[in-house]
Amino acid sequence: MRVPPISNKALSYGVAALISIAAVYVRYLLTPILGDANPYQPAWIAVVFCSWYCELWGSILGVALSALGVSYFILPPIHSFMIHNRSQQFGMVGFLIFAAAVIALGQSSRSGSTSRSRLAAIVDSSNDAIISKNLDGVITSWNRAAEHLFGWTAAEVVGKSITIIIPHELHDQEIEILRRLKNGERIEHLETIRQKKSGEQIEVALTISPVRGPLGTVVGASKIARNISERKQAEAKLKAAFDHLEERVEARTAELWENNKELMRQGETVRELSGHLLQNQDKERRRIARELHDSVGQLLAAANMMVSKVSRKTRELSPEVNADVEEASGFIEQAITEIRTISHLLHPPLLDEIGLESAIQCFAQGFGQRSKIDVSLVISPGFERLSHDHELALFRVVQECLTNIHRHSESKTAKICLSQTDSCVRCEISDEGKGMPQDQLSASRTMGVGLRGMSERVGQLGGMLQIRSNGIGTTVTVSLPVTRTSQESMTATS
Repeated sequence: MRVPPISNKALSYGVAALISIAAVYVRYLLTPILGDANPYQPAWIAVVFCSWYCELWGSILGVALSALGVSYFILPPIHSFMIHNRSQQFGMVGFLIFAAAVIALGQSSRSGSTSRSRLAAIVDSSNDAIISKNLDGVITSWNRAAEHLFGWTAAEVVGKSITIIIPHELHDQEIEILRRLKNGERIEHLETIRQKKSGEQIEVALTISPVRGPLGTVVGASKIARNISERKQAEAKLKAAFDHLEERVEARTAELWENNKELMRQGETVRELSGHLLQNQDKERRRIARELHDSVGQLLAAANMMVSKVSRKTRELSPEVNADVEEASGFIEQAITEIRTISHLLHPPLLDEIGLESAIQCFAQGFGQRSKIDVSLVISPGFERLSHDHELALFRVVQECLTNIHRHSESKTAKICLSQTDSCVRCEISDEGKGMPQDQLSASRTMGVGLRGMSERVGQLGGMLQIRSNGIGTTVTVSLPVTRTSQESMTATS
């Protein structure tokens, strides 16, 4: 076992001086036997000892004391530092030169030893298992972390094959690793399986580097092994959680998709019911209008005729009765007018007989007379007949808008614009009233029944209803898609 060099400077100087003095004293005692031949033999022992175990300046001190001691006590003349011949001179110079060489070797050895000791300490204190092996796979070093990781001590594994920690089924992997190392390749972050002394298998990450000799050839390998079993277990748990989450997301997505399809089916059903409701509502309006016109209107007309007959016999009646008859006749005429108006509002006969253009003109004229609102109507040239559903929807929109203008806007004017292209019909109703609140425009829940009804009618035909209001008026725009075929068919029918 190598004795470590003396690190304390004072002790190093003291030991160097003591060894040098002892060497000179031994040579002095041997002078009666040896004479002045080979005066430096014991001094060489002191020089070698100081060079190896004392630091640089201690070694120099030892050489200087040895040279001075030999010159003073051994070389003639005794007790003098004078050198009298060339032989003594060459001997002293040779001693100093070779002593300097020995000191240099000792210093180099101490530096290398210190570096190796430091490197060995670093390797031994590393948290990663560090193992070295030769190209035959024989373990040459084994640090403490390797002992802790694999369970074998360095004494148990050094000199044995590296396959002691490799499962049998992975021996081919080790052969391939050795082949790559011989080619000078470095293997980084190889995740594999290794085996502990207890037989337990663990997952490790390996970094294997080739070790080169003084001539640059690969003589072995250094292996750093890190236990990644806990990380792998965490990754497996994370992957399992992720997969479970993916399954839940997929299941929830499928559920939402089914719910969405169900909502779409329900929405479609609601739209169909709404369409049927609107159709039934229009049929009922038409029936009530016909009943009012045909039944009630005829009864009122007959009553009016009877009152007229009575009024012709004024001479036979008293003045009071004549006044009552005239008043009853006026009431009947007013009732007939109201019945006719209500009948036309429920279902305008002109809509079926002549078309949308004439029906809106008639309605706008009567509305203006009743409400005292100036209604202007602008219809683009060449406006053709539409399908019954389209004409009825547009008429109801105009009817509802004018009613809202009369009830809510406080506007004195209203404007209706009708235009038509080959693929679309457009109706715009505007006023100059107080407008609509913005929250009512943005929230569909606050819409009135009339606006919802208009929107539903337009939506049933694939159209779009837009309402704009800025505080100085409101504009309702309806766009309905139409086909040329339906227009030609309606024109031919009319």
